[in-house]
Amino acid sequence: MQNGEPQEKLQKVCSYEPVIVDLGERAYPIVFEPLAQIGKELAAVKKQGKCVLVSNDVVGPLHSATALESLKKYGWIPSYVEIPDGEKNKNPETYLNLVNKLLDLKVDRNTPIIALGGGVTTDIVGFAAATTLRGLPFANIPTTLLAMVDASVGGKTGVNTKHGKNLLGAFWQPILVHAAVDTLKTLDDAELRCGLGEVVKHGVLEEVQDVNGSWVPSCKFMEWIEENGSKLANRDNEALKYAIKRSCEIKGAIVKQDERETGKRGLLNLGHTIGHAIEHALGYGALRHGEAVAIGTVAETQLAVLRGRCEDKNLPKRIAKVLRACSLPTGVKGLSVDELLEATLMDKKRDDASIAVTMPHKIGDVRLEKMKPEELRPGFELLESNVGLAA
Repeated sequence: MQNGEPQEKLQKVCSYEPVIVDLGERAYPIVFEPLAQIGKELAAVKKQGKCVLVSNDVVGPLHSATALESLKKYGWIPSYVEIPDGEKNKNPETYLNLVNKLLDLKVDRNTPIIALGGGVTTDIVGFAAATTLRGLPFANIPTTLLAMVDASVGGKTGVNTKHGKNLLGAFWQPILVHAAVDTLKTLDDAELRCGLGEVVKHGVLEEVQDVNGSWVPSCKFMEWIEENGSKLANRDNEALKYAIKRSCEIKGAIVKQDERETGKRGLLNLGHTIGHAIEHALGYGALRHGEAVAIGTVAETQLAVLRGRCEDKNLPKRIAKVLRACSLPTGVKGLSVDELLEATLMDKKRDDASIAVTMPHKIGDVRLEKMKPEELRPGFELLESNVGLAA
């Protein structure tokens, strides 16, 4: 949810050089420019003509006018469509309604579809673009921190079904991600925290290339987050911009190595196996996605310790401490372990009787391990006691 109260610390937005997600012919830039530059940035990757801007009923009233004005200024002929906001509306009905509206507008395969909003919006709009006329170009304008550092990058699109989260979807890369950091001025504190959960995830995952071009563990970004967690939570402009750019670089590098999640890209699911189970058990929308990922990251790290994969027994507390500095939860009460185990049976990462689970061995060294759902039980059993971890 976004509100209309401006945050002075985010009024001045400096530009950063674009991050390129290098996928060969389908490479695309992530640009860090004010929302009022979207028309110009889109024209740099696609010839001007018809386009459709799609936002939701919360972000639209705040930012659609600026985006539409920019598109017109730079030679585009935009139409505007609004969809309902919120995880509860990330469903096949919203998706099909959007597809029909696009068809009503007589889009063709050269018509860019532009998503303006958070991760729910970018997921739905991306999926509609992927499937309408068997594929339309689309661009993302993420307006939440979570979407800027995660959901808008990498080409995963989709909606939830009654069976679970993101079970209906497609890989469909955008032609542009326009991270309009100035839109964060209308983001409420709870949604900002959700994005910080994904920032911490990238801190745990960070690798860098050595002189030989090999990817090796790095703890530099995690150490930076530990030093600047309170700045991030307090909306320090420069800290937020750096966290967004570095997160995009880390995720973009992983996507380059494994675009369709046949291996290494699965590392980006750190915290998500347990986090998605929590969301499913509570009901989508009861807990914000970034909060669930934060809780899941701690629990999956504890599981790595219990299974002897992580020798640093203090790592779960270290991660919990930085999450707390970002005002994020580390545990949850009142959930049935059996219900959580049942939820994992519908996880999209499941392969027959096993599921690929992220196991942090240390900062910068996270690995995938196939486990039977029952083997997740010790992690689920710690969720309640983790509420006070590192407090």
